[in-house]
Amino acid sequence: MAKVAVLGGGSWGIALAVLLHKNGNEITVWSALDKEIEMLSSEHEHKMLPGVKLADDMIFTTDEAEAVKDKDMLVMAVASSYTRATAKRFKDYVKPDQIIVNVAKGIEEDTVMTLTEIIEQEIPQCQVAVLSGPSHAEEVSRGVPTTIVVGSKKKSIAEYIRSLFMN
Repeated sequence: MAKVAVLGGGSWGIALAVLLHKNGNEITVWSALDKEIEMLSSEHEHKMLPGVKLADDMIFTTDEAEAVKDKDMLVMAVASSYTRATAKRFKDYVKPDQIIVNVAKGIEEDTVMTLTEIIEQEIPQCQVAVLSGPSHAEEVSRGVPTTIVVGSKKKSIAEYIRSLFMN
């Protein structure tokens, strides 16, 4: 079992949190939006994923330090336009060699940098990987079979991430 923080409380982040929790991991979900965290905490459901119940032992927070403390892996699940700002918010809390898995697609418009390049630039002490595939939050949250690929500069990190997500 790993301790995982999902940074971003949108439907994709929540779908991955549900999957990771079903796989036996301890989950904390962080969002910058107070109303989003209030909704997740009180309803244990995301409005974009009706019927997908969130486990009672999932933790929901807007506190960056609480979200990252003692976590084995961080899942960066914010929209691509918020990747740099979110990385800046977390850079002082990320431990050396802590794994951050980016799950958003896109590039930064002004710099044409990939999202993983942005994370590496803003949080140079971390190990960045990427998770991508032809999948949708609705399917993943409901356990519909899909294929997702993980990429990392280190094979051992890719294998570790695969072991947490695979079921």
